[in-house]
Amino acid sequence: MTESAEAPLWEELSELGEYETLCRVRVEHRVEVDQPLVLISQIQRSGGTLLLQLLDGHPECHVDPYELKLGHPKKEHWPPIDLAQPETWFETLYFRGTAERLRRTERTKKPDSGRSVFPFVLLPRLQHAIFEACVAARPPARERDVFDAYFTSYFNAWVDNENLYAEPKRRVVGFTPRMAMDPANLERFFEVYPDGRLLTIVRDPHAWWASAAKHMPEHYGDVDEALALWNRSADASFDALRRYGQERVVLLTYEELVLETAATMRTVAERIGIVPSVTLSTPTFNGRPVRANSSDPVDREGILPERATAGRESLDPAVVARIDGLAGDRYTRAISAR
Repeated sequence: MTESAEAPLWEELSELGEYETLCRVRVEHRVEVDQPLVLISQIQRSGGTLLLQLLDGHPECHVDPYELKLGHPKKEHWPPIDLAQPETWFETLYFRGTAERLRRTERTKKPDSGRSVFPFVLLPRLQHAIFEACVAARPPARERDVFDAYFTSYFNAWVDNENLYAEPKRRVVGFTPRMAMDPANLERFFEVYPDGRLLTIVRDPHAWWASAAKHMPEHYGDVDEALALWNRSADASFDALRRYGQERVVLLTYEELVLETAATMRTVAERIGIVPSVTLSTPTFNGRPVRANSSDPVDREGILPERATAGRESLDPAVVARIDGLAGDRYTRAISAR
């Protein structure tokens, strides 16, 4: 009896053969991702992750479950695409941490933090192969075509993507902190995606600073410096709404997102052009309920309404007064502008 006949039936393909078959099938039967981009962006610790997770399970959306790190040279910069240099396209957009995510195959480095831990399997070589196949099949004539090829490669190379085949798709959704704080980024974003949408959030400055200072004290520990950044983010949100109008910019507050979730997400759905769904009231990661990305330990999944006022009560009255003076009427303006 030959050696091949003695081998178990499930070993007829080598490990390499299985991988090559997987890649071939995904390349040949890829799902084209060419929908308009919905960009979530404002300063960190304002609810961007939560908004992303609320959109995660919607069948009409391709949602990147992490931060959308296609910025170049840093994640908060809208990436430049030179149509005359196709050899630079994939490298410009590719997130260099993809391989590290695959090595970890989990959502967070800190499973003892109370956060949810889920697998995430995206194959970098497969992503590159899909991108090259897209470019070869439809040579890009505009920047949007390059982004479409990239998103097609990303969502198809994510092999445990639970939402890939749900149809019809209407939007791609990604969250990148601070990208919208630079007007030049938004100009480039809307040039590439004139049918795109910006979702931007303003959080009560007291609760925001309490969360930000606790989560990233090295960046936000000084209240004056931190509020200067908060002010810049809020002003950028107001400016975006003024420049591009409610048709393309949706300004929310964190507080309405956690206290009036269902109503707020119905509004978001209508504004970005997807069908309202019960899935929009449950934060998920790849369709699975997830715990909040909170600065404090979390003991349950879902929305945490108490986060709307968490931290403010613990602030020293002098700090509250200082924040009031630095923030001015911006938060009140955010409430009335939405």
